[in-house]
Amino acid sequence: MSTSVVVTLVQSSNIGRNVRRMMSEEMLTKIRRVLLYIAFLIIATSIAYVIAYPLGYSPLGYDVIDTNGDTVVLQSFNILGVEDEKVTYQPEEDEEWRAGLLTDLVGYLQQEYFFFFTTLLVGMFWGVLDFIRKKSWVRVVLQFGLLFIVPAVSLNKHLNDIKEILQNYSI
Repeated sequence: MSTSVVVTLVQSSNIGRNVRRMMSEEMLTKIRRVLLYIAFLIIATSIAYVIAYPLGYSPLGYDVIDTNGDTVVLQSFNILGVEDEKVTYQPEEDEEWRAGLLTDLVGYLQQEYFFFFTTLLVGMFWGVLDFIRKKSWVRVVLQFGLLFIVPAVSLNKHLNDIKEILQNYSI
């Protein structure tokens, strides 16, 4: 009987080691997956930063060319990000503060594009991963839309604020 007790104890300790080994393999797989996501987030953020700041790619956006007192000269861009036309802004006498507001709004436009491009790249990555995992295309599109809607609405509002100022007081 003492032999069966020893065999039982050895078997139970082997089962415990196997369970611990499987748990650690599962944990390693999860850690690798999390590290892959973090690495992609860093890459996507870096690419979006290069697109928005050093390259200055801003489709349908603006850039400040010159400021003389209350007059602000802007360069507008078309949907491809190519220079479109120059816009001169001259506020009315009592509303000189709008020139400063316009300059600030155009200055913050790069930040809006940075968030927009980062979300676009991350959404595309997760969409591709979900397609590889054979998830429903409806779910993939819905998730991408929910992820993408906040920066898209924010960028659109920012561009509309700039256009509203320009439409009311452009020369």
